[in-house]
Amino acid sequence: MAVAARYVLAESVASGMGGDWYDAIPLPGGQIGLIVGDVEGHNADSAVIMGQLRSGCRAYAAEGHKPADELARSSDLLTELDTDLYATCCFVRIDPESGIAEIALARHPAPLVRCPLSGILVPDVPANVPLAVAPGHVYVSKEIDIRPGTLFFLYTDGLGGDPVSDAHALLASAGNAGCHSLHELADALVANASKGGRSSDDLALLLALYEGNLIGSVDRVARMTIKKRDIRSVRSARKFVRNYLLSRELEALIDDAEIMISEIVTNALIHADSDVELMLREYPDRIYFEVRDTDARPPVSTSVIHSDEENAVAEHGRGLDIVEDLSTAWGTSPHGRGKSVWLDLRKTGALRTSS
Repeated sequence: MAVAARYVLAESVASGMGGDWYDAIPLPGGQIGLIVGDVEGHNADSAVIMGQLRSGCRAYAAEGHKPADELARSSDLLTELDTDLYATCCFVRIDPESGIAEIALARHPAPLVRCPLSGILVPDVPANVPLAVAPGHVYVSKEIDIRPGTLFFLYTDGLGGDPVSDAHALLASAGNAGCHSLHELADALVANASKGGRSSDDLALLLALYEGNLIGSVDRVARMTIKKRDIRSVRSARKFVRNYLLSRELEALIDDAEIMISEIVTNALIHADSDVELMLREYPDRIYFEVRDTDARPPVSTSVIHSDEENAVAEHGRGLDIVEDLSTAWGTSPHGRGKSVWLDLRKTGALRTSS
């Protein structure tokens, strides 16, 4: 991702302070987070609250929370601060390997997406409510597919009366400006915005260009979601893995992969009591498998014991012995509100290790 940003203070604001902010954040798993937000007001209180909220948003995003969960936590944070101010926010999480962007809004103008083939688009994303307005609100996000060369344009409402329409006109008017530099494009956008006499509000602009995956595996990622308690879907997970490996002529890995995925997905469904996400990625030398759930407790490997009574309460984790024996490498790590269990299988076979 190539990124450029600009912040223009409103000329009519005597305090020289504002509540707009932007951020670009490296996230777990090689993903990238883009954030633009706006705390109401143009005074010291707005600036102070903005600083606290920006730090909170950054921390929640860096922990690996999904965009909708990140906004929900940020809303709770703003509610707990000693203020009556509310804020709007836009959070975009981009996975460069899969070419998927997930967008969540808190009553903030939707970002513009300039696609190489279809021009400037406004993603149809649920608006939700501003931060700290409705405690307990369930924020909803939207995923979109992106191609290399896609440009994201995030902004605050300092553009004018209809921010989305004005932003669309602004980006279109820039034409090919900055075709070799995002900074040239950012300067052109600010210059064009100033021509309209915009001076009543701050303006934050964040541009991000998705350049594609350097190893060329945009089409090598596959995902599936299993609903909580749907233990019968373990069979679907095995079939999903089998078809993925067959499509890549990796039949030799199928038996081991099916056994391991069965163990990990079953363990997640039984003990996490949550939806389970399964993701597969192909690398030049290996296949990467990841299973996510919302239980923060790490899986525990438990030996089979002779007591039936003790075995009944020592269910989870014994399948990890199988994972350790069959995988090239495996491990577990926190992910947002829960955890990820991952494993690697080398395409040509190699010495197995665990971590």
